[in-house]
Amino acid sequence: MLKAVHRSEKVHKTRPKGKRKSVPAVRSSVKASVKHTAPKTPVRTKKSYGKKAKHSGGLFGALFASDRNPGDMDYTFLLLVGVLSAFGLVMLLSASTAAASTKFGNSYRFFLRQFGYVAVGTVLMLVISRIDYRKYKPYTKLFMLICIVMLALVFVPVIGVDHNGSRRWINLVVMEFQPSEITKLAVAMFYAAMIEDKKYDITRLDGMIRMGMWIGIVAILMMLETHLSGTIVLCGIALCIMIAGGARLRYIIAGGGGAAALAALYLSFDAVRRRRVMIFLHPFTDRQASGFQVIQSLYAIGSGGIFGKGLGQSMQKFYLPEPYNDFIFAIVGEELGLIGCAFIILLFAGLVIRGIRISLEAPDTFGSLLVVGIMAQVAIQTILNIAVVTSTIPNTGVPLPFFSYGGTAFMILLMEMGVVLSVSRFSPKNK
Repeated sequence: MLKAVHRSEKVHKTRPKGKRKSVPAVRSSVKASVKHTAPKTPVRTKKSYGKKAKHSGGLFGALFASDRNPGDMDYTFLLLVGVLSAFGLVMLLSASTAAASTKFGNSYRFFLRQFGYVAVGTVLMLVISRIDYRKYKPYTKLFMLICIVMLALVFVPVIGVDHNGSRRWINLVVMEFQPSEITKLAVAMFYAAMIEDKKYDITRLDGMIRMGMWIGIVAILMMLETHLSGTIVLCGIALCIMIAGGARLRYIIAGGGGAAALAALYLSFDAVRRRRVMIFLHPFTDRQASGFQVIQSLYAIGSGGIFGKGLGQSMQKFYLPEPYNDFIFAIVGEELGLIGCAFIILLFAGLVIRGIRISLEAPDTFGSLLVVGIMAQVAIQTILNIAVVTSTIPNTGVPLPFFSYGGTAFMILLMEMGVVLSVSRFSPKNK
C-alpha cells in the first residue's frame, strides 16, 4: 500500500504544471498533426476526368499500356488509324496523278474521291465508337443473312456489275457497292456471337462442321464471283475467331487441308488462276503480257533502294497498270525506299498489336472475338498484298488496307475501326 502511494506521488511530481487539456482539444491537435504529416492525395474532379493517365515505356510501351480513364476510347489505336489513313491518302495522291490525268484529264480525281469517302468514314467511325457494341449482337444473324443475299444479288443481270471479267459489285445508282467488304464485318460479328452463346460446341467435330457450313456458303458464292482473294480473307477471319474461341487444333488442320485440296481442284479447272500460278513461277517468260505487272512492281521496289527516290518521283507509276490500286505498295517502295516500307509495316504491326491488347481487355467473349476477327482481316490483307507485290505468292488481287484506291472499302474499314474503339471503351480496367 505504501509503495503504491509513493508511486502516485512520483507521477504527480513529474507531470508538468499547467492547465490540463480537455478531450476535444486533444482530438483537434491530433487532427492538425495528421493534416500536416499525411501526404496529399489527388482528388478526381470533372476537369481532370477526361485526361489520360501517364504511362512509361515510350512509344513502344504505349502499344501495350492499358491506362485509360473510365469511358475513354483507346487513343493510341485511334492515332495509329489516323496516321495510316493520312499516309495512305498521301501515297494515293502520288501514285494516281499520272493515271488520273491520262484517263480523266484531272490529276486529283482519284485522290478527291478517296478523300471524300475517308471524311465520311471518319465521321462514321467516331459515331460508331460511341455506340455500345453489345447492341449489335441480337442482329448478327440477320446481318449475316442479308450479306448472303447481297452476295447472291451480284448474279442478277440488272443489279450485278461486271468489271474485268469478275462480277462482284451491286449497282446502287449513285455508286457501286461490293458486298464482300461488308460481309467481312458480318462474319466477324456472327461467329463471335455464336461462340459466346455456345450455339455449336466447337471442341467437337460435329460442332465444327455445323459452324463451318456458314462460312462454306459464303465461300461458294465468293468463288462463283471469281473472287478468290476475298474468299481467302473471309475464311481466314472465321478461322482466327474459331481458334481464339477454343476450337480443337486437329479439326482446324483437317479443315484447312480439305479447303486447300478444294482450292487446288478449283485452280485445275480455272485457266486464269492456273495461268497466274505459272506466271508467278516464271514471270519473265511473258514479260510483255501476263508477267508485265509483277515485273514492273519488282523494278519499282528494286529501284527505290534504301532511302527511295523521293515522294512523287516514281517512274514506274507511268508503266505499272493501276499503280494506285493493289500495287500501290510498289510505288511506296520506289519513292520511300526500304525505310518507308519498313515504317508502314511497323504501323500495321502496331495497329494489330494494339487491337490484340483491346481484345484481351474486352469485358465479354463477344467483344473479344469481334476484335480478333476485325484485326485478323487487317493483318491477312496486309500480308497477302505485300506478298503479291514482292512476288512472294501468286497475284490474288488483295487491296492494301488504308492505301489502295476504293472508297466504299475504305469507308467500311474505318467503320470497323469504330467498332474496335467501341470495345475499348468498355474495358473492365477502365472502370
